[in-house]
Amino acid sequence: MDFKALFKKAVDGGASDIHLLGGRKPVVRVQGSLVRIDAPPVTSQELIAQITEMLPAHLRGDLSVNAPKGIDFSFTDPAAGRFRCSAFYALGQPGITMRAIRAVIPTIEELHLPATVMDIALSQRGLTLITGTTGSGKSTTLAAIVELINSNYDVKVIAVEDPIEFLHADARALISQIEVGTDSVSFDRALRQALRQDPDVVLIGELRDVETLRMALRAADTGHQVFATVHASRAALTIERIIAMFPPAEHKLLLSQLAHSLDAIISQRLVVLREGGRRPAVEILRGGPVTEKFIIEGKLAELSEYIEAGDMGMQTFDQHLLQMFHEHLISGREALKHATRPEALATAMRGIKFVNRPDK
Repeated sequence: MDFKALFKKAVDGGASDIHLLGGRKPVVRVQGSLVRIDAPPVTSQELIAQITEMLPAHLRGDLSVNAPKGIDFSFTDPAAGRFRCSAFYALGQPGITMRAIRAVIPTIEELHLPATVMDIALSQRGLTLITGTTGSGKSTTLAAIVELINSNYDVKVIAVEDPIEFLHADARALISQIEVGTDSVSFDRALRQALRQDPDVVLIGELRDVETLRMALRAADTGHQVFATVHASRAALTIERIIAMFPPAEHKLLLSQLAHSLDAIISQRLVVLREGGRRPAVEILRGGPVTEKFIIEGKLAELSEYIEAGDMGMQTFDQHLLQMFHEHLISGREALKHATRPEALATAMRGIKFVNRPDK
């Protein structure tokens, strides 16, 4: 298997992901759909050799020992560009998934994100969480936000990632990118170091554990602007997931800290456009006295009704999907596929006004 040629062909063909598994033909994802490549199956031996060649020095060794735990790393091919990679074993066979990373970081406008996202990026305060499922574009949105800050403010930005995806060059900002595993042993250790390095803005690739979350809240509480990604499908579920990380005895204190520090939650779902390509549908929750009250009192089900009121540029997924449907950007089927409340959205698509009911 000529892996270098495969990588380049996949990227040139618009693939967002490459899937390789020992004993199977290569598969790529294009416009959200999986496509099998007309090529011989990849053998386990050649895939192990290729993954080993791609691994950074500190991760090299016996793949059969490391990969069952999962190995996340970045890789740059001179012809095909940069990839975020995840190597693993499945039923005893080696495998790797490779996410293609754009060489040029798109702007918030090019991503067709709501204008409120720009206001959030330039607010210079609080904790902003960018959430969504795997492959929903969280990292790309975060990179676009960094570039907006980079072009507008003379600030120091420290990013902690595992692995580093987008590479940023200094414009007005001074940017330091720390890769866990290469530059630091863990997220929480890297964040402790980062907060001693005079940052104005702190980026956390992913909130994975309690200690990382504690550091993020501490940074936001001490006046830093903090951005982080979380795997969660909606704003209210993001808060629920964060609470679930902590022992019950700490929930009351956590809710108070989170409510006070939160500037925004930006949740994304990628939808397929009528004319081809994909675009994020976005739900936005802004921090403030009302949001703070709901969070502290644990009334998370009422947040959707508050978001739908639309103050401060807030919007629900279903409101954004309805807008894109009326603008003929997406089909009704696609809108309903990604809706939080499909029945209510179907009613609204027929011209009947939304009647919001708190999510159960």
